[in-house]
Amino acid sequence: MTAPRLLPPRIRLSPEAAMKVGILANPKHARTTRAYVRLVEVLKRKRITYRSATTTPQWPGTEQTSQLLDWGADLVVVLGGDGTLRASAPVLAEARVPGLIIPTGTANVLSKHIGVRSAENALKLADVHVGSESMPVCHIPVNEADCFTATGSRREHFVSLAGVGGDAMAISGHARLPAALRLGVLGYAYGASRALFAPLIKTRLMDPHSASPQFDGTTVTEAWSVMAAKTSRPAGPIPVFDHAKVSADEFEFLAVELRSTQAGDRLGEWAQIGWNRLNRRRASHSSMHYWQGTELSIILETPTQVQLDGDLIGDCRRLDLRAGTTSLAVLTPN
Repeated sequence: MTAPRLLPPRIRLSPEAAMKVGILANPKHARTTRAYVRLVEVLKRKRITYRSATTTPQWPGTEQTSQLLDWGADLVVVLGGDGTLRASAPVLAEARVPGLIIPTGTANVLSKHIGVRSAENALKLADVHVGSESMPVCHIPVNEADCFTATGSRREHFVSLAGVGGDAMAISGHARLPAALRLGVLGYAYGASRALFAPLIKTRLMDPHSASPQFDGTTVTEAWSVMAAKTSRPAGPIPVFDHAKVSADEFEFLAVELRSTQAGDRLGEWAQIGWNRLNRRRASHSSMHYWQGTELSIILETPTQVQLDGDLIGDCRRLDLRAGTTSLAVLTPN
């Protein structure tokens, strides 16, 4: 007998009040404008009141989201990528206002993992559910990162991925490309290829709740990168994190402890790691150390690049990661 398919939870809206929709748009890509025009057509046809705000490099979306909520938005549509969602997510989660992602960014990692694989998918979702008395949602924890630099510290938030070292260098390589060449995963592949030979970083990892055989609470290591993930495929079609889920309470952590320093040996090591991942044999390569947990402190011997959800946030001497205790409700397909 086939088990019944579980439906996502639903948010019920008051039928007495007309819905107000806020739109947060990142105008970086031309496809954002095309999706915006189609979204407005949907809202006008449904006679839904809406208000729009755009992001800028200096104001990536946090303040604009707050303004849309102050206006009275019952739902905020995020037209952009993972970075735009990262800026708006903590504000929406705190206010308990749901969001709809229309993925028009470069990688769109989070939206793909909740089943919204394209702007077309998201617009169909809006057409069916926006304005109805209930909407299907998934709840995504909004995680915290305390970043310590030479001049002080600041708190950031992220949803799907944090990375230190080679992982962040891959993002940096992509960011240096001309805009016309940043073609989704291909652009990130270019950055990653340059980061494959990045020097190892000396780091101390402190996991206060670790039950991993590799990490007993505090470990000193030389690593290519240390990552915390809530998504299984953060960089294309190859599954990197088998147990990561965007709705999970825990991260899946990964420390990539490469042994080689010479270019030829390093390339061979990466080839073996890639082969193992394609064949889903993650534990068979000694360089890949996985474990799960809710907190991790990464203490670095020298300032090292950090990325959160694909955004470079600068060089840090220490990065404290914590799984989120608030969550963002996001519309998902049934």
